[in-house]
This record gives sequence, C-alpha cells and structure tokens, in this order.
Amino acid sequence: MPYQFSCSKGNCQFMVRSSSSDEVERLVRAHVRMTHNGRIAVADIERETDRIELA
Repeated sequence: MPYQFSCSKGNCQFMVRSSSSDEVERLVRAHVRMTHNGRIAVADIERETDRIELA
C-alpha cells in the first residue's frame, strides 16, 4: 500500500510503498532526524501521511 508523507518541518515530501504502517513511521522518523535534526510526534506522522488508493 503506498503512503505519501508531506513534511511540515520543510518543503519536502516522499512516497513510500509498504504494507506496514510501522515501517512508514520508522522511515518518517528517520527522515526528520537525519534531514531536519529533529523529532516528530506520532500524531504529526498520522496527520502528515496520506494513504494512496491505486485504481
């Protein structure tokens, strides 16, 4: 299942294809830690991540 994350910490976004929401959360946390030298709350991850339905 593809997910799209739009980062509120900067003007960046990326798409992740995974069947695991836990994996998506780990990748988003790694992005924020490595790119923005920060942390992100679970509520922010859920708010900024959209599940993409494929036709």
